[in-house]
Amino acid sequence: MNGGHLNESSRPSSNKHVGLTLVVGYLLLYSVTLLGMNRAWHFEAIGPVFILGILGIGFSLSAWLLTIRTSPLPYAVVHPGKELVVLIAYLLPLAAYITWGSPFIRRHFPADPGDSVAVLAGKVLFFVFIPAWIMHIFFGYGFRDLAPVAFRLRDIPAFLGMSALVLGFQAIAGRGLRDTLQAHPPAATLAIGVPIVFVWLALEAGVVEEFFFRVLLQSRLSRAVRSELGGIVLMSLLFGLAHAPGLYLRTGLTQEGLPPQPPFLMALGYSIVITSVAGFFLGVLWARTRNFLLVVLIHAMADLLPDLLPTMHSLQLLH
Repeated sequence: MNGGHLNESSRPSSNKHVGLTLVVGYLLLYSVTLLGMNRAWHFEAIGPVFILGILGIGFSLSAWLLTIRTSPLPYAVVHPGKELVVLIAYLLPLAAYITWGSPFIRRHFPADPGDSVAVLAGKVLFFVFIPAWIMHIFFGYGFRDLAPVAFRLRDIPAFLGMSALVLGFQAIAGRGLRDTLQAHPPAATLAIGVPIVFVWLALEAGVVEEFFFRVLLQSRLSRAVRSELGGIVLMSLLFGLAHAPGLYLRTGLTQEGLPPQPPFLMALGYSIVITSVAGFFLGVLWARTRNFLLVVLIHAMADLLPDLLPTMHSLQLLH
């Protein structure tokens, strides 16, 4: 690779028909799945529809509007078909790691913050280093080719606007802010803890998930179907499905609306109607900017309020 420089032939040609077809197909799958879960297990439908409307549609539209004045960084996908086959094959061991990896590590590193650091190292290894090494060995990419990073003034409106939206959504719809206020942590502790937690989440959630699912997988899906919109839809669906084995097999795992030991089809349905929706607006940001730094920071901001207290406890910033 030559520094990741992109020529016109490297960009996915626009195919609105494919993109819109995949959107309609996703919405049909979503509707059928949600209806089936409601009838089979009395799964509440209002919450998922609310999340789809706010996160899936509202936030995605906002991301598009906030990036009208920006342009994507140069990004090349040289062998989209072959690279996509390799990445989809890698989803199998990755799903296994999502299911069993972190619990295995925590059993061998029982004390905080040691187990948290070990879990972070495992995530970076499986989500970043191994796939980056595979892309380097088989296709000649360097890391800068795979993950373009730039601090650009034109991206600041997207960062500020989407940060305000995700923080506002979590403050109103989530319980993270309420739990933090009820815990009454000292102001000095928060002043130190908030930036530390933000950096931690930028690594643990932002770098880890954005590198594989957005930077690698979505970019190649978009090239394969010749549609940025289609790539976003397929990536979001695969992102959700990759979590289905963990929802089913990790019986101690609890999610809102999901019992600790859900039937397999219920776990599969949950991964579609809840988990997959969270990937849409970040997919739009990546497609519009190709700026790895931007999507990492906004992902960390989205997780900040719900994960603030748990992360401060795990890093022993609160006692």
